[in-house]
Amino acid sequence: MATLHSGAAILRWRGLKILGVLNRPESPARQRHPAVLFLHGFPGAEKNVDVQRRLLRLGIASFSLHFAGAWGSEGEYSFSTLLPQARAALSFLASRDFVDPRRLGVFGFSMGGWTALNLAARAPEVRAVAAVSPVGGPEMVTSLTGKHIAHLSRALRVSSTAALTRDFKRSVAKWDPARAVSRLACPLMLVHGDADDVVPVEISRRLYALARPPKKLVVASGATHDFLDRREWLTRLVADWLAGRLIG
Repeated sequence: MATLHSGAAILRWRGLKILGVLNRPESPARQRHPAVLFLHGFPGAEKNVDVQRRLLRLGIASFSLHFAGAWGSEGEYSFSTLLPQARAALSFLASRDFVDPRRLGVFGFSMGGWTALNLAARAPEVRAVAAVSPVGGPEMVTSLTGKHIAHLSRALRVSSTAALTRDFKRSVAKWDPARAVSRLACPLMLVHGDADDVVPVEISRRLYALARPPKKLVVASGATHDFLDRREWLTRLVADWLAGRLIG
């Protein structure tokens, strides 16, 4: 029977210590395993550890990144640096001696979903991308954006909430995931609740319509942004889809 390992890992990015959790299945033969990069949302309280653990039991490694300025990582949180940080984390994961760099996936939740879609469109080594409740593009900017960012960023290290709000507006316009999904060369899964009051479900419907096949959209009736009332269902749905793309 395989031995399962999970522990802290450190990634150096632009001179900063970026923290994360590395999950590794190990067999007696020390073969290389498929692996998935996990990208948390804003501010990132939900880490989707349940999805990571199911993948681990299925023989799939993972690295859960804590973005700069968040959850113990050095530096300041910035929307405009999420994509380069994710790119560095994907390279870090691919370089582990137990990871098969030909079988890499990306999972993103909320703002992490926005980052995952943009990353997958720019990283041909990604074999599958799953985004749950992903943030969209310029349509995310409303009269309440500044208030929401000020509230949610309290757990993060930021220069100022006003600067972070400007950064958000620039970033979602520059890296609109609608453009990213039209360029994806790997299978895509989108999962969204139709009762999401943080990111409207219309975002995922629009992304699905613009994406090339193979693609899958699951709209969960009555589900809210974080799927807290149906985590077991979400875990099985997403983990098994990723396993099917990476193991098969």
